[in-house]
Amino acid sequence: MTLTPDQLTSYWENGFLLVESVLTPAEVAALNEAFVQDAAVPGPHLILEDDGRTPRALYASHLRHTAFRWLVRSRRLLAPAGQLVSDRLYVHQLKINAKHAFGGESWAWHQDFVVWRDMDGMPAPRAVNVAVFLSDVTEFSGPVIFLPGTHRLGTLVDGPRRAAKSDQHVDPDDYALSRDLLVRLVDEHGMVSPKGPAGSVVLFHTEIVHGSATNMSPYARNLLIVTYNDVANAPRRTADPRPEYLTGRNLVPLVPSDAPLPTADLAGERR
Repeated sequence: MTLTPDQLTSYWENGFLLVESVLTPAEVAALNEAFVQDAAVPGPHLILEDDGRTPRALYASHLRHTAFRWLVRSRRLLAPAGQLVSDRLYVHQLKINAKHAFGGESWAWHQDFVVWRDMDGMPAPRAVNVAVFLSDVTEFSGPVIFLPGTHRLGTLVDGPRRAAKSDQHVDPDDYALSRDLLVRLVDEHGMVSPKGPAGSVVLFHTEIVHGSATNMSPYARNLLIVTYNDVANAPRRTADPRPEYLTGRNLVPLVPSDAPLPTADLAGERR
């Protein structure tokens, strides 16, 4: 999983890159089973929809489940992330955004880096998001929509635009871009929504403008996003830091691994 010169050029021009079928169907099935298991564990790391029952987001599964510990170390994710950022990476954040069938909710237009800058003291956008499709992503399932090239514009909001929607995490609504700004950006940059089979990966810049709509399909859309940050770019905030499920504490650089997913996880067992 080494990005070609053309792929690298495409990433830096557009701010994102789709690579299809990086994981096998068996690996995807095991990760989905692991998600179900981990979402059953109560705690502040589990964000629910407004109905108070349905998972909306699940954080830091790599701290609790072997399948996700395996995934964040896989060379298939770490190698391209290293090409884009640094060969000394750690997990700043891992989350699974879940959109249930027939109505999984939307995520507001936003940029990621400004949140980590404000909340964690991350010095610069020297990080990369690696999004893993745990479900087939279609135009009907609420895919992530990117505004190509907006990562080159820098930070477009000065800070939160509203009171916090959640006391567990920063919701994109808190840092949502204004409608007038979005109209101008879309006129200038257009909109693209990468789609593909489960197991595909989208690498995207932490300053690209993105959001997603409601899932109107009869199938769930689960999207795992691991944010790899340069160890040298670790957050500087030391007073009242956010919980570890939101801001990774382990700054030991990850070593890319070619090890297969543990057999127990492929069999659906909890480790």
